[in-house]
Formats: sequence, C-alpha cells, structure tokens
Amino acid sequence: MPSTPAAATVSGIGIHRLAARDVDALALGVIDAEVVERLLETEISFRRLALRAILDALREQPAATDPLAPVDQAWDLLVEVEQRDPAAVRAVIDRPFAGAWATRLLRRLRGRLHHDVPLWVEVGYLHAMAAAAAVRAGEPVELAVPAHRGVVHLPSLGHARLPFWEIWETAVVRGTGGDAEVIGSAGRVRVDRGDGGGAPTRDVAVWHPTRAARAVGVVIEDADPYRLVDRVVPPVRLADADVARWEGRLAGAWQVLRDGHPQLAAGVDAAVSAVVPLPVAQRFRSFSATSGDAVGSVELTEPPDPVDGAATLAHEFRHTVLSAVLHLCDLIDPQAPPVLRYAPWRDDPRPPHGVLHGIYAFFGVTEFWRRQRRLAVGADAMLAHFEFALWRGEVLDTATEMLRTGPLTALGRRFVTGIRTTVQGWLPEPVPVETRRLAELATADSRALWRIHHLEPDSAAVERLAAAWAAGAAAPPAAVPARLVPDPGARALDTRASLARLWLADRDAFRRTERAGPGREYRGASAADCALVAGDRARARQGYAADVQRDGDDRRALVGLGLAIGDGEPAGWTLLRRPELVRAVAAAAVDRGGEAPDPSALAAWLLPASVQPDEPDASGQPDVSGQRLARDDAAAAARLIRE
Repeated sequence: MPSTPAAATVSGIGIHRLAARDVDALALGVIDAEVVERLLETEISFRRLALRAILDALREQPAATDPLAPVDQAWDLLVEVEQRDPAAVRAVIDRPFAGAWATRLLRRLRGRLHHDVPLWVEVGYLHAMAAAAAVRAGEPVELAVPAHRGVVHLPSLGHARLPFWEIWETAVVRGTGGDAEVIGSAGRVRVDRGDGGGAPTRDVAVWHPTRAARAVGVVIEDADPYRLVDRVVPPVRLADADVARWEGRLAGAWQVLRDGHPQLAAGVDAAVSAVVPLPVAQRFRSFSATSGDAVGSVELTEPPDPVDGAATLAHEFRHTVLSAVLHLCDLIDPQAPPVLRYAPWRDDPRPPHGVLHGIYAFFGVTEFWRRQRRLAVGADAMLAHFEFALWRGEVLDTATEMLRTGPLTALGRRFVTGIRTTVQGWLPEPVPVETRRLAELATADSRALWRIHHLEPDSAAVERLAAAWAAGAAAPPAAVPARLVPDPGARALDTRASLARLWLADRDAFRRTERAGPGREYRGASAADCALVAGDRARARQGYAADVQRDGDDRRALVGLGLAIGDGEPAGWTLLRRPELVRAVAAAAVDRGGEAPDPSALAAWLLPASVQPDEPDASGQPDVSGQRLARDDAAAAARLIRE
C-alpha cells in the first residue's frame, strides 16, 4: 500500500489513498482525528460517484422519473446551485442519508433489490435534494417532488405534512429567492430555513424542521426516509420534550468521552454527524447500528446513562471508520465464498465482512472499558471490569480464528494481526476475581448456545451413537463432525450475560428480578440462571436438571447444566463443547423408542466422541464455529477420558 498522502492529484483528478502507516495505526487502536477526517472525505467522493452512476443509469430509463421532471432537470438545478453556493449543495448531498439512498437506488436499478415503494418515488429523492439545495441557497426553484401520505421530505431542512388524496402523489417546491413553500394537492406550507417551527399557512398543513442536539453538533434525524439501515420508513416526529431529553442523553455521553477518552471524543466528533433515535431498550441490551452506505449516521436506542451511551458511540465509531476503509481497499478477499461463521456478539452466523466489522467494533469497545474501569468506582467499576474481561477474550479468540481460517487479503491479515497483537498485550492486566468468573461463564455460554442452535451433527454418526447407548455399549471414539444449519429462531443468547451485568451493577435489582421471576425481564431466564450467576452452582445444577426433565429440548437449560457442572467433569466438558451432539443423540434415543436419557450421564458417555475434527465436515464445509479444540482442550479431554 502506498505511503503517500491520503489525496493526491493525477491529471486534475483527486485520488484518495490511505497510507500503510495509517492502516497500522487504526489496527493498533490509535485514533487520529486528521486520519478520520480524511477517511470521511473519501466518503464524499464515494457518494458523488454514486450520484453520477445514478444519473447515467436513469438516462437509459427515462420513464423511471414519471410523473416527475426528467432526472437531468434535477441534476442541472444542483449544478447551478453549486456554482453559486457550494456550501448549500454540500449540506444536502454530503449527508449520510444521501449515501444510503444512492447505494440503495443503484442496487434497485441493477435488479438486486426490490421494494413496494414506486421507483419514481425513490428516484424523486434526487429531486427533493435539488429543491432543498435551492431553498438553502435562496435560489429560485419550482420542482415536483414525491409525497407519501402528504409528507414531503426536503433533506437537511425538514418535512411538510399536507392533506392528501393519494398514498403516493407529487407536490411542488416553489421558491422565489427569499421564501419557499411546498404545494400539495390539498394544501400548502411555507418552508422555514431556520430552526423555527414554520407557521401553517392554510388547512392543516405544517412544516417540521430538522432538529439538532446543539451541545454536540449532531442532527437528531427522525424523518429522513433512508435513516434506518435496512428499510425505507416514514417520519416519526419526536415531541419537543423527547428531543430535549435526547439532547441531554447525547450531551452526557459526549461528556464521558471528552472527560475520560479525549482521543476517542475527537474521533467521534469528526465521524458522527447524525443520530437516529430509537426507543429505549431493555437494560444491558442497548441497540445501535451503522451502515457502510450511510457513514456518519448512528442508529441508537435511548441511552439509559451517559456511560452506556459513550460505550455505544465507541462501538459505532469503529464501524464507521472500518466502513470508510473498506471503500478504499479490500480486507476480505472479494472472490472468496461468504461462508457464515461464529461471532460471539451475535445470535446468528455471520459472513466474513460481518465478523471483521464485529472484531474491530468490539476492539473499540474493549479499549473503552479498559480505560473506563480506571475512572469508575463501586458497582460501575465492577461492570466496567466485566466488560473489559469479556470482550478482550472474545476479540482475541475471534481475531485469532479469522487469521487462521478467514478469507483475508494480505492487507486484511496485517490489519487483524495489529488488532490481535494489541489485545494480547492487554491479557496480563488484572481484573477482580468475580468479574473474571462471570466473563468466562458468559464466553462459554455464548459459544455453547451458538453451537446448539446452529450446528447439526452428522446424522449417520448420531444414529450409531444412539444405538450404542441403547445397547449399553461404550461410545465409539470416532469424532462426529457437524455442519452449519442456521436457526432463524435463535434469540437472546446473551440472557445469562445480561443477568451477570445486573448482578454486578445492581444487586438489589437482581434480587427483585429473581423473586419476580427472571423470565419476566429477560426472555428465557430461569431461577437456575440466577443461581448460576450468583455463584450457587449446586442449586443451579439441580434447577437445570429439573428444567431439562420437563422439556428435553430446552437448549438453554441443557447448556446451563454444562455451565453448572463445569468443564472439569466429563459431562460438563461435553455439554459445553459439543452440546449439539448431546441434544441430537438424546433425541435419536427417544425416536428409537427408548426413554429420554439423563443428560449428564449421556454427556459423560459421549466424551470420547466429542472431540471435533480439525478438517472439513461431511458436507465439505470447514468448521466455522470458531470452536476447534485448542491443544490444551484436547489434552484435557484425553485426561478426562483416561480418568
């Protein structure tokens, strides 16, 4: 990779480059706001290239704009406005949601995406951007734009709500240089170019301006149709009180970053320009998302406290940076098949790009908690130690497996090696015993639950094992391969991890949850889960055994039983490393007409067959569970077998 500046000029054309030293610095955790800003400049070029590609494609499909004006009319307006007021155009087309719209429309025009939104409506976002730029610049404009149930969105300015006759219809944006208005089939409204509310002019029409969190300088976007990662949506107008509360939440999160994580704060300031507010989530299950198509925007559930909000921003900042890097260079081999893999931060199997994004995002999360645990006190410090201990192990293991089997390019290997090297350096840092215990429990739980949901053992081998069990014979020592069969119903695999966080952060709330029935707050949680988290393994083991006896296919209880027994015993070892095999053989034994086996006895009996082979399974696919046995694991299994 060239070690030249990020942008150079060749024959009058700007060329974006990223120096190798910058890639190394990002992989080692260094946050340089200047590098981040240069990466964001590449996104501006990326979006403009996408705009040009759309223009070229639509010129070959002139009917796609009906009933709007030809696409060249909107394009020419943008060009004319930019010549007089470049800032007005940049304020409209350099927004994250312009990128989301452009890439989505390109996929649709190329036949890779279908949607029930009429094509002319999606194309009409370009007309809306052109009209918005003209209004911002105070230039004359008269241009038809789409209206959905009377809602007309002018990107960066706001949206008008008008009476309407049709679900999809057109409205006209008309401006004379000073004032502008949106004229619909049954009403009109004046556009307010400032931060005011805009007074309705007739009927029930009203103008809603785009609002921002002034203290942190980001837009609170509740209206743009392309604000969500995975779909086109109508506005959800937040009440003024909700906006004020969000401003306070974001200001608190930013303050945590500025006080304790100044480099990260500078990076977030440079990278995040819009926040899409989502409703508050369950405690310890905050949701956030970014898209490589909308770099600079973050979807975010309302943070319950400033530290949670800051940690979420640290997470999404890394996604943002990596998305920009991936627009410049390939870290994953583009020719490699997208084989799904284990990722400890997700319930579902992930493709290589998703795993890489997770590695880098949780690398940032780990670094955040590494520093935050030294700033926090009391229960907050214990929770921070837990998050640090949990994610440093998960990032290290996932990065190691990605380097071993992932379809990385040479630059990708260099990048992931930098992450792995950095996290390895954090391993000697001590954490309290209780947080280490719970982090190890959460790690083992995540991997075992993922296996029992998504891996299917070889059916012929399972039948042989079930026959041997029924005959009272020893388990054949031949290892049983498994293939990936994603379970779309796998949900909330982090339930015990959430209870662990509650135990550390708020012991009184944990006890209240336990008394009320933990399943009311965390789906699938049981009294045995609470006992396990609290350290009472004997009570947990008894509870899980009873749960499995009531429901022989209770996968959460089966894994919980393994956690309660521990991997120092044959039954626990097998239940944690091959729970899918225990489940499958138990089901096969019942199908043969026998009684449901005792899960502990069956798991112990299966130990000789539980060592997973380090080669492709019966389907020819490599093991993608991230769970090949390490040398010490294999040695432990051999010792348990001998004993």
